[in-house]
Amino acid sequence: MLLNTSSDEWLSKINSLNSAGFPILGQSTTPNTGWAYSGSNGGQLQAPQRYDTGSPSSLSGSSTKDRKKRRYKSAALRAESSLTRSLNACVRCKLQRIRCTPDPNNMEGPCLPCTQTLLRISRLPCLRYRITDSSLYRTAFHYYPFFREHLMIGPRYGDFHIQRNWTSNHIIVLDLAQDSNAILRLAVRKFVPSPEDLTSDDTRGNKMYSIPWAIADAEQATKAVNSYLDGCIGHYLDAILDDSNPLVWDIFHCALRLSLVSHPVSCRPIGLLPQVIRLWVACRFLEGRWRCVGQHSLGAERLSHWYSTEPITQVPPFVNYQMAAIFTERILQPLRKTVLKQLQELMLANEKKNWFTIALSVFILLHNYELQCRFHSAFARRRGFPVRFVEMPVINAIHSGAKTILAYFHYACKGQRPFSLDHDWDTDEAKKMAHLDNEQVSFLKKYQHHIHNNGRKPDATSEEPQVRTVSYTHDYEEKYWFVGQMFDVNWVPRETKEDLLPA
Repeated sequence: MLLNTSSDEWLSKINSLNSAGFPILGQSTTPNTGWAYSGSNGGQLQAPQRYDTGSPSSLSGSSTKDRKKRRYKSAALRAESSLTRSLNACVRCKLQRIRCTPDPNNMEGPCLPCTQTLLRISRLPCLRYRITDSSLYRTAFHYYPFFREHLMIGPRYGDFHIQRNWTSNHIIVLDLAQDSNAILRLAVRKFVPSPEDLTSDDTRGNKMYSIPWAIADAEQATKAVNSYLDGCIGHYLDAILDDSNPLVWDIFHCALRLSLVSHPVSCRPIGLLPQVIRLWVACRFLEGRWRCVGQHSLGAERLSHWYSTEPITQVPPFVNYQMAAIFTERILQPLRKTVLKQLQELMLANEKKNWFTIALSVFILLHNYELQCRFHSAFARRRGFPVRFVEMPVINAIHSGAKTILAYFHYACKGQRPFSLDHDWDTDEAKKMAHLDNEQVSFLKKYQHHIHNNGRKPDATSEEPQVRTVSYTHDYEEKYWFVGQMFDVNWVPRETKEDLLPA
């Protein structure tokens, strides 16, 4: 179900849910430093002009005082610390701020504190993961020769480093759209490709230089994409989400509310949520379906596409490649660094007030992985590949990132099972894990029942994958494969296949 509604209607849905008993998370309407809602600007969600939120240490309330360099008491301790840095300290030792000492008999196995302590957190193994190493989106198409030679990240991204042989100074503005009626406008110029370039194909079988037009200015295009992203958050949420699945719907509504208004309990850590939502939307830019919707198409209406029988006008192939490069290098790369650094800061701060924001952020990031796997599965199916995923390096990176984020989340639950039906949010034990106000407790109690109902409305009858068990299969494109692992009371990292899966 696609909702062709405006951002005004998105917020009206939130208000209607409030009146129907959906908890109002924070009564203050004072905008925080994240997204602001402006009804006078076409009902758009407005972001600050800075696209980096600055030092994440301010989110966790950690001190900004300079720390003195540690002096080691012995050469042995220095060598041990150097070894730990090379192996990476495990999640448990990081969160408890204790020395992570490798087992001399099994350097790559569990560390000594994890094997010796009697007070282990939950049932989790010793995991040497680091949040900031996680991949949140694809950075290449490994299968296609053109994309192996023409990178989408790094100093050579999008071939913008190449001096073009422009045919003239004439510039045309393309009007482009994807999943909504929001318009992205990019200025392009015609150029003369080199003879050896004329044989390259794009992912749809079109010649990459069949329409020799390129983005005129990468900096101006980046500004245009950032402006487009600022204005289309609500449009993308409307187009992709709907209330038939409260398991997803309620989390996004809750996260959006906390992004729009200040909150007395968690006013510091919610600065992460606007960036997570922004990244979730920007990742959708890489999932195709872009089309020309204005008066100029540069002859692209004759190109083939693989989306449906509905005729659409593709974006010229080389412009499409450069758009993907800008999305990846100039939009998503900075967002990834900001989001993962802030999330790691909140995790390592190990403070109760951060738990609710961490839970919402982790869910949205896992849902992002879910949508990406669904896209890659559909990509292979549309093109008739005999495998489920063409880009297994991308799928493997998704699994690695998901395992890392899930490990930190389950450690942050401090051995408790917060989404099981028998978990009582009113006990002192639950309060040791999370500092919540009454509205947040009410939300989580209601959410427990959504999980018990398998993510469906009470009157729904359709068969759905089981939220907690679907991740024990290799059907990575199935609904809940990633987000359902948040609710698994006996979670351990899943064994995933790294080779090609048959279709």
